[in-house]
Amino acid sequence: MSDPVQPRRMGKFVTVLLIINLCFWIYFAISFAQASYPFKRDPWGHPAGAGYTFLGHSIGVVESPFAHPFYQAMFWVEFPSFALARLGQNALFPHFEDQFFAGISDGGWRVIAIALISFFQWYLVGWVGQKLWHRWFRRLANPSGAAPE
Repeated sequence: MSDPVQPRRMGKFVTVLLIINLCFWIYFAISFAQASYPFKRDPWGHPAGAGYTFLGHSIGVVESPFAHPFYQAMFWVEFPSFALARLGQNALFPHFEDQFFAGISDGGWRVIAIALISFFQWYLVGWVGQKLWHRWFRRLANPSGAAPE
């Protein structure tokens, strides 16, 4: 008889990375809420840009978003996700700039995309790390290269 199929479980390392990523995004949301200010369009009609706006609260409209430490951390920690989201936006929505959809600016939608993509990013990092870790310790346990008996 064949062995029953075992469901594949996420390893501990992958789970820890995903929990850390979730904690980072909770920190980002709290920091954004504390640093944001009410969004107002320029009364003279000169678009200052929409920055990163969620339901009327913004950062990066009149200042650089990189002035905020939480945004800098997001950029560096989630850089592959940041780059992929920006490339995807440029390819799929090239003319969607400084516009709003459902009360969220294009920059806000990009942050949402970065958050979602980042979980896949850290899942892959954890999965590759786990595979390398197991391969390394398997090699240390069996240095001769012979199959264990």
